[in-house]
Amino acid sequence: MVAMSFPHENLSVYRKALDFFGGIQRQVAAWSRRHVFVDHLIRAAESILFNLVEGVRLRATDKKVITLDYAIGSVLECAACMDIAMLKGLLTESVAVGQKTALLELCKMLVGLRNSWSAPRVAEDAVSYEAGSVPSGGSVIFYHETMDRYIVTLEFYRWLIATVATQRPPVAYAKAADTLATRILLNIAESNGRYASLSRQTFLDTANAATAKLAVLLDMGVRRGIMAQPEVATGKGLLVRVGQMTARKDYTTP
Repeated sequence: MVAMSFPHENLSVYRKALDFFGGIQRQVAAWSRRHVFVDHLIRAAESILFNLVEGVRLRATDKKVITLDYAIGSVLECAACMDIAMLKGLLTESVAVGQKTALLELCKMLVGLRNSWSAPRVAEDAVSYEAGSVPSGGSVIFYHETMDRYIVTLEFYRWLIATVATQRPPVAYAKAADTLATRILLNIAESNGRYASLSRQTFLDTANAATAKLAVLLDMGVRRGIMAQPEVATGKGLLVRVGQMTARKDYTTP
């Protein structure tokens, strides 16, 4: 009897995405869900698979390509989650770099498949990540990791983790700040995977709105007496820079 299978199961990129998903499931099993990024990471790993399969299922080329844009964005979201895991001390740099390297290969395969659907070729190809990858140069793997808005957001995230550890605000307050900081970072990363400028700006708008809300949350913390003004001034200074770099302008400028 001939074994039956779905069309997507014949794609090497699907098998690679499934392997990544399985590895993530084992990894997050040891992490507390109080870390906001954990749920984002799980959903993003699922999104890669679901959008890839949806693209295979659809017939219209434009719709197929859009689903791969979503999948590529989810890859970048996963990569940003690895950076957060490093900042929180949940992953060593070497492990995080290994994970992001695997994600880069997955991203290349998705871009290759996207290109083959846009201009059909004989087979799926693994091509260079069009948004620009930097495989050499320390731990830098994806292009968005070289952008000022991403670097400054990571600096703010590092400040937030240290400040929460020393000032110990209420759990609900700390989680609200973590949620907004995670939203900023992931949307900046995901914006770099969008091929249409309008789609990219939508993600930057989301990051910009979260930046403003987080600045307000810090002010509220000072008024409540759970955050110290001098430390908050440092954090808000970083947020001002992020806000300026995610405001509506030419998205190609880091």
